[in-house]
Amino acid sequence: MTFAHLARWLLTGLVLFAFVVLLVSRNSYSNQDRESPLAGASVLHPAGTDALGRDRLVRAAFALLLSTGGAVTASAVTTAAAAGVGTLAAFGPASVGWLAMLVCDVFLALPWLFLLMMVRSALPLTTSPANSAAITFLVLAALGWPACARAVYRGALGLRKAEWALQARAGGLRSGQTFRYALPNLLSLLLPQFLISIPAFVIAEANLGALGLGIGEPLPSWGGMLLELDNSALLVQTRWVYLPVALLILMLLLLEALVAEV
Repeated sequence: MTFAHLARWLLTGLVLFAFVVLLVSRNSYSNQDRESPLAGASVLHPAGTDALGRDRLVRAAFALLLSTGGAVTASAVTTAAAAGVGTLAAFGPASVGWLAMLVCDVFLALPWLFLLMMVRSALPLTTSPANSAAITFLVLAALGWPACARAVYRGALGLRKAEWALQARAGGLRSGQTFRYALPNLLSLLLPQFLISIPAFVIAEANLGALGLGIGEPLPSWGGMLLELDNSALLVQTRWVYLPVALLILMLLLLEALVAEV
């Protein structure tokens, strides 16, 4: 068994474990046990509670699933958009390709983290937690496609100059008609781009949450839970506050292992 296979099994097991925790636990991510704030491990709360008496294990499991699901969805949207833009730019008229790559270069030149912070901070305070989660990952997808589109453009440009494409155009097919035959040949390029984007989006969401611009409470997210690391007294009082950090690092390492073996 290769390291990539082991990483896939471990990542699958981690996600399944999070599902099981949410299914069997008698607590929800928002339930508050007012009599047990900052409690240690117990039968009712295996990983203790936070300052509001909410179960840390349940919140960490929910945050893992939310972060993973949101990052995968955002990565799929980004990859699909990049595939469409990059391939159309390569097989379309030269002016279209030039304009598309110019837009990509402008996006890549922007300080995307600050732009992301500006867009996210512009949301009204009355935005619901579910909407803030959807908007956060939608904004990540909207800002993440240019780099992938440029890579797809270079790959599609090579396919346009391939012998089969030249023969197709010599036989009377237009460049646009060869587009649908070129797209399947780009799957080997799109899959790594898709996998690379997932940990990047996970980290971006965690950064936003740690700055207070992520997913709203009481919905748990990595960034929101990492805010507790700013409290040095809390770190001394309970070690369970490190649980979200440990799960985040483990998940990112497994995702990067998958990318390395593609």
